[in-house]
Amino acid sequence: MAATLRFMLGMLLCVSHAAWAAQGEIIARPLGTVQGINYGYWEYLPLGYDDNTEQTYPLVIFLGGVGEVGNGSAAGLEKLMAVGGPPKLIRNGRDFPFVLISPQRFNAFFGNGEIDAIFAFAKSHYRIDPSRIYLTGISAGGIVTWNYAVANPQKLAAIVPIAGNGNGLDICKLNKLPVWAFHGTADTTVSPYGSIEPVNKLNTTCSPVANPPALITLYPGVGHDSWSRTYSGSAGHDVYTWMLSYSLAP
Repeated sequence: MAATLRFMLGMLLCVSHAAWAAQGEIIARPLGTVQGINYGYWEYLPLGYDDNTEQTYPLVIFLGGVGEVGNGSAAGLEKLMAVGGPPKLIRNGRDFPFVLISPQRFNAFFGNGEIDAIFAFAKSHYRIDPSRIYLTGISAGGIVTWNYAVANPQKLAAIVPIAGNGNGLDICKLNKLPVWAFHGTADTTVSPYGSIEPVNKLNTTCSPVANPPALITLYPGVGHDSWSRTYSGSAGHDVYTWMLSYSLAP
């Protein structure tokens, strides 16, 4: 009887571990199912994550917009799959060489302290390279990306705000942080000048100017959804290789 019990416990631990570390898949982690984080989130661990327990990985945090808010339940998290972002790409078969976390909040405007808490959670639960942490988001998530980066430029290796708004911020604090902003010129939800002006200031007004120079890609005639073509690479831009080419100085 004791041997049978030990066998059953061992099998349970194996199943539990497999459920936790599902490498190469996008896994829903509903609110309340993982200790240490106050949100439901999508988790992706790259292929090979379990093969070398000493290896660390880059971390990308993807933030949705107002249309992707929810209560963090399994059903709620599906709203983050409705947009053409990294979680949906992974579900459709895309592989990435980084850990991805995409949290869901009751509204899309994460505070800077909340983003800090998500980073701390990720670094304590996954094998994260602390010098290679990246933030990207769409619409409201793009606004949060700008805001967090200005407040904490030393914590990020690069940012990709899409259809966001960095106006009104002390943008020159980003003159050493790699920035690549994207926007549609026909966006009537968030003005393209929310990307144009901060990038222009970084490259022409700040003293010193941005190094590396801040980048902006404008899609002529495109409305608010400037992210699907960006994240998929269908517009010809590889934001992932670009992000991963940067790391924090030791």
